Amino acid sequence: MEAWILNLTVGELLIDFSLMGALLLAGTLLRRYVPFFQRYLIPNSLIAGFLGLLLGAELFNVLPFDAARMGAYVYHLLALTFICVGLFKTEKKHSWGVINLGFMQVVIMLLQGILGLSLALAVTWFLVPDFNPATGILLPLGFSMGPGIAYSIGQSWAAFGYENAGSIGLTFAAIGFLVAYFFGMTLVNRHVGREKAKALPRHVRQGIRSEGDHPIGSRLSFSSAAIEPMAVHVALVGAIYWVTWWITGGLAQLLTLGGLEAEIPVLWSFHFIIANAVSLGTRKLVLKDGRGAWIDDGTVHRLTGTFAEYLIAASIMGISLHIALRFALPIVAICVIGAYATYRVVKWAAWTVFSDYQFERFIGLFAQMTGTISSGLALLRVTDPEYRSPVAQELVLSSGVALCLGFPLLLVINMPFTVFDGKLMGFGIVLGLMFAYLLVLSGVWFLYVRRNRAQKK
Repeated sequence: MEAWILNLTVGELLIDFSLMGALLLAGTLLRRYVPFFQRYLIPNSLIAGFLGLLLGAELFNVLPFDAARMGAYVYHLLALTFICVGLFKTEKKHSWGVINLGFMQVVIMLLQGILGLSLALAVTWFLVPDFNPATGILLPLGFSMGPGIAYSIGQSWAAFGYENAGSIGLTFAAIGFLVAYFFGMTLVNRHVGREKAKALPRHVRQGIRSEGDHPIGSRLSFSSAAIEPMAVHVALVGAIYWVTWWITGGLAQLLTLGGLEAEIPVLWSFHFIIANAVSLGTRKLVLKDGRGAWIDDGTVHRLTGTFAEYLIAASIMGISLHIALRFALPIVAICVIGAYATYRVVKWAAWTVFSDYQFERFIGLFAQMTGTISSGLALLRVTDPEYRSPVAQELVLSSGVALCLGFPLLLVINMPFTVFDGKLMGFGIVLGLMFAYLLVLSGVWFLYVRRNRAQKK
C-alpha cells in the first residue's frame, strides 16, 4: 500500500519520467555505438538503469531522483504490464513444450527458494545474526519473477519489520540481469562460436533499424478522425487499473472487518495478479459475440514493451546502494550459488526432457530464470535469428502455465511474516513446505512426461 500513498507532486512525477526518458535515449545511443553492449546484447533499459544508478544521489549525485519514488513506479508499472499481458490473445491448447517449460520454471523457482532460504538461514545462524533470513526468499523473486514482483512483495514486508526488502529485491534482480546477459552470452558464444554471434543482423546488435526496414508494429482499429487508437488502448489499461484498485481496496476492507489487518500489505503486494485477472475477464467480455476486434494485439504489445522498459530502468535506479553494500557478501554468495544451481538444473532438464532444440530451450529458459522473458528471447535470437523454432512462442506461453503452478509459492513465501511473526522456526517450516511442493510438483511433472511419451510411441 505504501506505493499508493507515497507523497509525490506532479512536478516530481514529470521530472522523474523525463529523467528516465533521457536515460533511455542515452542507453539507446550507447547500445548503438559501444561494441561492449552490442557483444552482450545488453538492453537499452538496463544500460539506462545502471547509468541512472551511477549518476544518482548515492554516487555522483548528478540526477535529482529519489530511490523510494523509483520503487513506487516499479510497483505500478508491474501491474500495468500484467494488465497488458492479460489483453493478449492466447492459445486455447498448450503444446508439449509449453507445458514442460512451465513445469521447469516453477521447479527452478522452488529450487532457488529452497537454496536461497537455506543459505540465508545458515548466514543468520553462524555468521551474521542480524541478517534477515527472508533475504534468501528474494532470490527466486528477483531472479525468476523479475524486479517488479521482487519489489512488490518485498516492500510489503516492511509492515512486518523488514524495512528494506523491496530495495534488496531489486538488487537481486539487477544481479540476475547481469548473470543472464554476461554469463548467458558467454554460453551462447561457446555454443555457436563468437564469429556467428558477431554475424547477427546489425539492427539486433545495435538496436536501431535502417531506413526501409521498419516492420508493422500495430494496426489502427479506430478512425483517427474520431479518436486516436492508442488513446483508446491506454484508456482501457487505465480503466482496468482503476477497477483493480477498487477491488483490492474492497478486499482490504473485508480483511479489516475480519480482524485480519496484518494480511493487508500482502494483499496489496499481489495487486498485479488481481490486475491480470481483471484484464483477462475484460478481454473475454469484449470478445463476446465477436465485438472485441478493436483490441489490437500490436498496440497492446507496444504498450507492454513501453511499460517494461521503464520498469527495468526504474528497478535499477531504485536500488539503495548503502543497504545493498551492508550485506553485499551474503547477497553475492546467494546469487552466485543460486545462478550456478539454476544453470546446472536447467541444462540437465533441457537435455533430459526434450529431444530437439535442447540448447535453444536451455539458453532461453536460463536467461528467463535469471532475468526476464525478454532476456530469454534476446539470447535465443543469437542461435535462432528468425525464431524459426517453436522455442520463442513456448517461452512466452509457458509463463502463463508457470503463473498458475507457481501461485502456491507466492502464498507460502509470505508465511514467515503473516503466520509466524518472523520467527526462525517459521522460516524452517516454510522451507519444508517449499520442499514438499517441489516433490509433489516433480511427481506430477514426471507422470505428465511419462504419459505423453507413451502416447507418442
